[in-house]
Amino acid sequence: MTDSALSIWDAAAWNFSSFVTRIDDWNVESPCPGWTIADLVSHTIDLEAMLAADPRPEHSPDWTALPHIASDFGRLTEIGVDYRRGRSREELLVELNEAHARAMARVESLPPNASIPWLRGDIPVPRLLGMRAFDIWMHEQDARVATGTVGNLDGPGAAEAMQYLSAGLPKVWGKGVGAPANAVLHVVITEPGLTGAFWIHMEEDGKAALVSSSETDGDPDVTVTVPWLSFVMLAGGRATETDYAKDVVIVGNEELGQRFLDSMAVTP
Repeated sequence: MTDSALSIWDAAAWNFSSFVTRIDDWNVESPCPGWTIADLVSHTIDLEAMLAADPRPEHSPDWTALPHIASDFGRLTEIGVDYRRGRSREELLVELNEAHARAMARVESLPPNASIPWLRGDIPVPRLLGMRAFDIWMHEQDARVATGTVGNLDGPGAAEAMQYLSAGLPKVWGKGVGAPANAVLHVVITEPGLTGAFWIHMEEDGKAALVSSSETDGDPDVTVTVPWLSFVMLAGGRATETDYAKDVVIVGNEELGQRFLDSMAVTP
């Protein structure tokens, strides 16, 4: 286990708990489709408890009352959220901190090269901690957007978010957009928060790939410039619940750029 992976995950969890503690109304709808602030907390509890090896809740939601669920993965993660609906803010806060403490104790007891069962099969623990840091940071941003409190844009978990979300860009360019062969997309992410620049090239075989600027030939077909928080919300599938698309600037092929914008979501 790397100390950095452990500390980043721990700090992300602490930041999330600290922020939601300052929110009085947990019934506020978040940008995460179908979830309130309380649901974001319940989801975080559920996965931290899973990391602690707690038994999964035996619960069958009324799926007809949950129209935002449209996939098997969504149903899997919704069970622990729906199971906790109706619990008080105070109960959830206690459970959040206790679940993370149990997860921390378990992780610290594991050997450095351990792999454990997770939602989609066994996974090395350092990688899993990076995923947990990203997920927790992402839901802190959901809570911040819901309450109009921008902040912690470069905090623990943000770099994991950049890595995860940018890794999904080739699939968007190739499958979502269906860009023509050799078409190049340049994505520029600007402040506040993290910054970055990515080039995605559509290969002859119909698959797209991240490439370096030196591997592109001439100007990109499309350049998309987007502030970091807008990128997070759009790539995180929050486009239907937020208006961050207005912050995006498209230069070049407008049609391909708009198709990219419409297809940006890379999270399940």
